[in-house]
Amino acid sequence: MPLPNSPLFFKGGCNCGAVRYKIAIPNAEERPLHPSSDAASKPVRLPFVCTDHCNDCRRATGAILAHWICTPIAMVTSSLVLRNAASLEADASKRKRDVTEERSPWSPATNVFEPGPASANSFLTFYESSPGRRRSFCGRCGTMIAYAAFPMPDGWPDMLDIVLGTVDREDLELDSLVPERQLWWDKGISWVQKFSESGAMTLPKHPLYKINEFAT
Repeated sequence: MPLPNSPLFFKGGCNCGAVRYKIAIPNAEERPLHPSSDAASKPVRLPFVCTDHCNDCRRATGAILAHWICTPIAMVTSSLVLRNAASLEADASKRKRDVTEERSPWSPATNVFEPGPASANSFLTFYESSPGRRRSFCGRCGTMIAYAAFPMPDGWPDMLDIVLGTVDREDLELDSLVPERQLWWDKGISWVQKFSESGAMTLPKHPLYKINEFAT
């Protein structure tokens, strides 16, 4: 379903905490229109939440179905752990519970999510997966964070498509982040398309990892 019309604020980041971001979304009337939406009858505003059947995104995320919050980059700020001052133990058994690492000030993502001085002393890493397409991930824990096209096609604001699974759990639990549409359907894998439509309602459900225990 579409995002609520009221202002929204989401936080997220990678698995190790080296890359953190905030998304501040204004009132609906202040959000830009999706360039290919019907502004008169069914306007779609940015950001929006979607599933993605694209082959490249399936490989890049390692998920059979990628999920994104496609966001104007002007709505995103980020803070990065400084690589030269990082203190997280590589051996997980030696880590303290609440490690506070020196990090950069919160800055506009426009200055951060591209190779350059703002990201140089950090774990934020980039891979140009095809011409004009850049994927961002944490070089310490491996979490893919975002995708960006550069330059954007005419009519689009600069965008940062953020992997939905990197949003903090307390924000993900809100109904507002339920995907509202499916993109790249014609590139999808047949059984994945069927799974995305019918869901996993008939599969056995287990509370944790033991398959001889069943959820009630």
